[in-house]
Order: sequence, then structure tokens, then C-alpha cells
Amino acid sequence: MTEQIENIISNIKNNTLALEEYFSVARLVNQLLYDYSAEKKESGRKIIIYILNNWNNVPMEYRELFTDLIAKCGFYPYLEKEKNKIISNNLPEEIKKEFHKSEYIKSENEIYFHSAQKELSNILLNTEQNIVVSAPTSFGKSLLIEEIVASNKYKNIVVIQPTLALLNETRNNLRKYEDLYKVIVRVADKPSEEKGNLFLLTAERVVEYQDLPKIDFFVLDEFYKLSQKRLDERYEVLNNACNKLLNYHNSRFYFLGPNIDNVSTEFLNRYNAIFKKYDFSLVINEEYEIKNGDNYYNDRGVDIKERKLFDELLKLNDQTIIYCSSPEKSTGTAINFAKYLESSKVQDYNSEDDIPLISWIKENFSYKWDLILCLKNKIGLHNGAFPKHINSAIIDYFNSGKLLYLFCTSTIIEGVNTSTKNVIIYNNWRGLQHNKIDYFDYKNIKGRSGRMFKHYVGELYSFYPKIEKSDMNIDIPFVDQEKPLSKEILAQTPTSQIKDKSSKEFTELLALPIEELELFKKNGLNIDGQKAILEHLKNNFNLDYNSFAWTYKPSYPQALYVLDLCFKYLMKPSETGGGISPQKLAKLIKECNYVNNLFAIVRNEVKYLHEENGVDYNTALVKGFQIQRHWFDYKLPKWFGCFNELQKFICTQNGVRAGDYSYFLAQIENDYMSSRANLLIEFDLPKTAIRKIDQYIPENVGGDSLIPYIRLNYQNIFRDTSMSPYEIERIKKEIL
Repeated sequence: MTEQIENIISNIKNNTLALEEYFSVARLVNQLLYDYSAEKKESGRKIIIYILNNWNNVPMEYRELFTDLIAKCGFYPYLEKEKNKIISNNLPEEIKKEFHKSEYIKSENEIYFHSAQKELSNILLNTEQNIVVSAPTSFGKSLLIEEIVASNKYKNIVVIQPTLALLNETRNNLRKYEDLYKVIVRVADKPSEEKGNLFLLTAERVVEYQDLPKIDFFVLDEFYKLSQKRLDERYEVLNNACNKLLNYHNSRFYFLGPNIDNVSTEFLNRYNAIFKKYDFSLVINEEYEIKNGDNYYNDRGVDIKERKLFDELLKLNDQTIIYCSSPEKSTGTAINFAKYLESSKVQDYNSEDDIPLISWIKENFSYKWDLILCLKNKIGLHNGAFPKHINSAIIDYFNSGKLLYLFCTSTIIEGVNTSTKNVIIYNNWRGLQHNKIDYFDYKNIKGRSGRMFKHYVGELYSFYPKIEKSDMNIDIPFVDQEKPLSKEILAQTPTSQIKDKSSKEFTELLALPIEELELFKKNGLNIDGQKAILEHLKNNFNLDYNSFAWTYKPSYPQALYVLDLCFKYLMKPSETGGGISPQKLAKLIKECNYVNNLFAIVRNEVKYLHEENGVDYNTALVKGFQIQRHWFDYKLPKWFGCFNELQKFICTQNGVRAGDYSYFLAQIENDYMSSRANLLIEFDLPKTAIRKIDQYIPENVGGDSLIPYIRLNYQNIFRDTSMSPYEIERIKKEIL
């Protein structure tokens, strides 16, 4: 049967089906769709997708027959998309199609669900059942989030996604429902009492958010990150966020993710949930290997392999994502490709008018940054170290067709939503330590090829052998409690749900004074590390008091004191720190405090590495970005925030004045801008634009009135603040 189906698909693709064979194919598809076997149903749908991809070759006399089969597949979105091309006179199927129309989503065009989406929509909106869904990337799981929000069934909704970039994309998609919900993206935002509240948060922000209103429903995207077995460094805080919403809010939930085979049975039973696994996809992902004769390309022969990559990209001549192992590898390869294209002059260049980001980079960084060279040659880079607005702009340029190529790292696995036909796996590992991607990663990368409504067939090209299937079974640590279970998860789990109350971890938690345990839980970081720091402060209180009980901004010695203890006690064993030392971070803090700008970090790296030590400008610049993103945007606010609470606690116990780090924390979190500018930082805007907006807006405008004021006065802001074309482009995309 498999060989027969592959032969049929080959004939469809090559347009070699004889006229009379179309009827035989239709009859076979009909048999497959009515078979009990899920595998055979999938084969029937696969054939129909290839028919759709080659619709112009289908003889007119058979088009109505195949239209009926498209409907039988449940492909109602495609029936609507292709309604001007297909022939449908099947009234029952037309009626059934209308039953698959979204009841609530606001859109210029009617939105139709495919049959599996409709099944999930019915469960989510018409039952009290919780649901965990595994489905392919092109399934359209996220569309159901919009249907839930648009239905206005729930007053307070939390959506947890792993990255701020994904949350910002979700915010843009759901902005049209601001009449129903206040959209909350920061811990400082207060919920509305007049209408519903839509919390778009990372797991960290869910844990940090004090006094959440009763959450009626929550969505967890990429739920596989809960698993202890995936070795994700943020799995603990994600477990604690879910624990908070499930055990203290009793929220209904919708978990979604790709390529999962099984989920903890105990979790499903405890929380009245069902697990639904779908292989239902409206896009086919084909796989091809790129080989050197009969052999695979040797990773040590970089020049030969790289040239082969460039040749393949030119041969494809279509939008393509290239997966690389690290920011360094993706950046270097993209720049080399841009130079190759320039020297060969095989394509027209993008002008600065096409891509306003180019002029902005020249003005705010340097003409030396080879991202300019890449963008001019229709090449994008998606790098976790880059400022968020640059990554967002590059994705927008790629999705609009202004860029043909996108060089990515593991950010692609976590859900960079693009519309690309082709994906190439250039490296088969993650990071600089050569941790091989597994079958799960491979499937996620593969799923990025093709996009519903744009490509019926996506193509994956790999420089490596196909990775064999292995089952992906997701444990839920705060429920399953398989050893070793961290104290951080145990501490947030209700005592009645602790399975082994005699375990070393739980016994040590019980031995802690209750006020210390509550402090550690509130801070949310490594409990043993916090305890060690607290003990150090107790034992050295009089000697070290001036080193930790500071207010306003820390001096170099004070910052170094905090950092030394945090590096010693809060750094996880798996963390390397990127080769940076407490001394260097303390020096950078001092410089940023002096000039009141985090850009001092990037300038410092460029000066030290590029100007003084001859390191390539691009490498130096990206290193500066990495330090700012990892340390100043993420790690240091958490560490200094935690240390602030610890020193307050110990000072109160000793009856003396405590320090107060709140001003310093606000400065680095807001990049030394006003507190109201912090709201604009959550939007993917360049900080140059935020500073211009902040200077224009009256002092009494802030909080919930800030965005409406900008929308009402944007023309004056653009005229009076000398906004660049790029800054205007980003403001229009993110706010207007």
C-alpha cells in the first residue's frame, strides 16, 4: 500500500497521471478516508494535499469529485481559500463547511476551522474538559487561542509562552479584542475591574505577579518545557507557574505543543484533562538529504560544506530558513553568503528604502556591522542576542518577501512563526558544546517548512542522516515527583500533594524557619543558594553591612560584593556564565550607572574586543548584545532583586536600616528611562524611538492612558520628534 501511495504522489507531482487514473485515485482516497486506521486516513489526506498543490493539472471533469474529497478530509479552510478555483455542488458538504466557521474571531475574511480544530473548539467552549494537545506545527493550534479570547467566555485568561517574542506576536494578533480585555504584559500592570483581563506572560512573570485575580482559563504553549527530562533550565519556574494556576486558582486549561506521544497519566487524572494527539496537518513536509556523492559532508571541511550550502540556496531560489548551531555560526555563515552573492552578482539588491532598518543601523551602530550587507542581499539573521525589535523587524521583512533567506539558531525550534517553503539543517547540534539535536528538535525544525494557506508542500533539506523516531513522553514534575525533584518545585507544591514526605529535600525544607521559607519561595530562585547567602550575611553582618545595605545605585565594590555571592551560590551547575566574571559585570554596572544607558555594554565590548584587540567588529558587537540580553535584561534583575529582599530581611532582624535596591533595579529594567517608558519596552520598539516618544508625551500621561495617547497623537509625534523611517515603521506595526 505504501509503495502504491508513493507512486500515486510521484505521478501527481510530475503530472503523469492518465485521465482515467484520476478516478482510481479518487476511489482509493475515499477508501483510505473511511478506513479505521489513522495511518490510512493520513495517507488519504496526504494524497489530497498533493492534488491541491497541483490543482491546475486536475482534469475539469474530476474537479468536483476531488472537491468532495477535500471536504471529506475536513480541509474546510482550503475549500474557502480556493473557492474561486474549485467546483462544489455538494449541498450537505457546504452546510457542514458552514458549521466549521469560527463563531467569534474578528477578521476581514471568514475564518473556517478544519475538522480537528473544530473538535477542539467544541471541547474548549462547550464542555468543562481540560485538554492537552499534541499536533503538528501547521495544525493551527494558536488559532484556537484567539477563538477562546474572542468568545469572551472567560473573564481572566493567562497565556504563557516561552519567549517575549512569541508573546509580542500573540499580543499583536489579539489586539483587536481590547474592547473585551485589558491586555497585561508586565508584572506592574493592574487588572481591570470593568472588563476582562488577558495576561500575556512568561512563566517567570506569572510566578512574580502578586495578587492575580481569579484566573478562569490559562493556555500553556510549548508545554513540553515542563518536562524534567528535557533539561530546560527554566522548567522549574514553568512548573511553579502551572502549580500556582492549577492548585491555587483551579483554572481550566489548554496545553499545546508539537510531536508529543504521551503525557503523565497522573496529571491528566488529577486535573480532569484529556490528551489528544493529532497527525492532522494541512501541509506536507518532504525530506531530502544533501550529500557529497554517497557520503555526508564532513563538518571539519567547512569551506567545502559552506560552498555546497550556497549552491543549494541559489538552486532553490525560494524563501529558505537555514538552521545553524549557534549565533556565531549563523552570523558567520550568513555574512559569508552575503559576500558570495555580492561577488557573483546573481540577484538584485534590497535598497535602503525597502528595508529602513539598514539606515537605522548606520545611524545608531556603524556601517561596519555586516547585518547591513546581509539585508541588502535579502538575507536575514534571527539571533537570540540581537535587540528584540531587530529580530521582529527581520521576521516581518522575511514574511513580507523582502528577504529570501533567514539564518536561525534554536530560536526556530521555539516557534519563530514564518511563511517559508524550505528549511535547511546546516548543523545538527545546539550551541558551542555540540549537544546533538534529537528527534523532537528535528521534527520541530522540519515543521517550520511550509505554511498553511501559503505552501501546500514544504521541503526540508539536511546535511545529515534522518534522525530515527523516538517517543516523546512528557512528565509533569510537580505532579509525578520523580527523583531527583528540586526543592524549588517542592516548596511551591501543596503539602497534601507531596508524595515522599520523608525525602531529604522535603525534610530540609521543613527544617527551615517558616519566615525564611516564605521569603525564599517569594524570591523564586535556588533555595539552597538563597539560604547560603542569608547565612553569609548573618555571619558577616557588622563587617559587611555597608557592602550590602546600600540605596540608590551600587558602587563598584558594592556591586562586586553582591555578584561574588550570586555567582558562588545562585549560578546553576549547568551554567557557564558565558566566560564573564563578577569583576567585569561590576565594571559594566559602574559604566552604565555613569552614562545612564545600557548601550555602554555594547560600546565597551566593541572598544575592548574590536578596537583594542582586533577582534572582528561583528563578533564584538554580538558579544555585547549577548551580555546585555542575558545578564542585564534577564539575570541581574533577578539576582539583585532577590539579594535586595535577603538584605532587607536580615537588616530587619537586626533592627537597623535596610538598603533599598529598587531605584537601581528600575534603572536597569527601564534602560535608565522613565518608569512609563517601561511599558513601551514591552513592545518591540527601538529604544531610540522610545526616548523620543517619552520626551514628547506630557508628564501626566502614563499607565493605561499612554498607548491611547500615542494612537491619538501619532501624527504629531512623528512630525515633532524627528522619527526615522524605521522607527515609524516599528511604531505603526506595534502600536497603531
